[in-house]
Amino acid sequence: MKCATHDTLGLPLRQQVRHWQDATDHYFGPLQAQAFCDGPFDARLTACEAGSLRLLTIDAPAHRVLRDHAASDPRHDSFKLLLQIQGVSEIRQRDASFSLQPGDWSLYDPREPYTITSPEPIRHLVVQIPREKLGHLPVGSLHTCEADAPELLALYEVLSSFLGALAAQLRTLPDAVGAPLSETTLGLLAQALQAQRGEAPERVPLPEVMRARVRQYIHAHLTDPDLTVERIAHDMRCSKRYLHSLFQGEAHTLDRQIWLARLERCRQGLATGDASTISISALAYRWGFNSNAHFSRMFKREFDTTPSEFLKRRVH
Repeated sequence: MKCATHDTLGLPLRQQVRHWQDATDHYFGPLQAQAFCDGPFDARLTACEAGSLRLLTIDAPAHRVLRDHAASDPRHDSFKLLLQIQGVSEIRQRDASFSLQPGDWSLYDPREPYTITSPEPIRHLVVQIPREKLGHLPVGSLHTCEADAPELLALYEVLSSFLGALAAQLRTLPDAVGAPLSETTLGLLAQALQAQRGEAPERVPLPEVMRARVRQYIHAHLTDPDLTVERIAHDMRCSKRYLHSLFQGEAHTLDRQIWLARLERCRQGLATGDASTISISALAYRWGFNSNAHFSRMFKREFDTTPSEFLKRRVH
């Protein structure tokens, strides 16, 4: 996936906060940044494009960022979904505030004044969502993952775990998965906001939500050799015909998408694993293939090389 990284590592101390301010201004518009310590401000920001969304991972020491006035910069006309991965933070906007613990998330409108205070080192995932993508939902003031019902808490945890897994794999994901990941994120968020307001589910576009649910299901069961369109239809309580029609406008059928996702995970394993110990057949079985010959044929058809040739080229 196409990513750009900005960091302050190795810079003279007096330049670090200024450099960090410039990087955050580029992606978020004018903000004020304040470090909480006199020592080095070692921070890193990685920004990746995923379909219609931009995803940013932020690692920084204790600090505060704030926007003290309403902003109208059209370059940054998006909502922000913030996931706390490590550390703790407090987000304030209007008359609302929320303490973010690891796994918590908050959705807010960055055009309005806000403050995010992190009294200790943190890791955040920030998802920038173009305003029109949530146009069917009344997104107003600060929205957080607070829940008072078990089903709502479960939905929030699904969104949190999906975003956390996404943040961990951003740099190794292929460009081709950007659009599906974008749609899945939007679908899960739409369901969470819908449930939070107690509104009728029909108000969320059903195909968008259903595709998000199917992709989340595939992501969770990709290692299972029994993962098929038939099983997805059974567990989703719909027909195979409906599933096929749901993905009709895409470049690959749903069945083909499952196999391509498995092949990509295997290719990543061959590209990043220890060549002296890696077992091609074990890798194939780990990602749902039940025949080494079948895996090799599909790998060669997709990547124009056999798994063993791919591994040899990587070593040499």
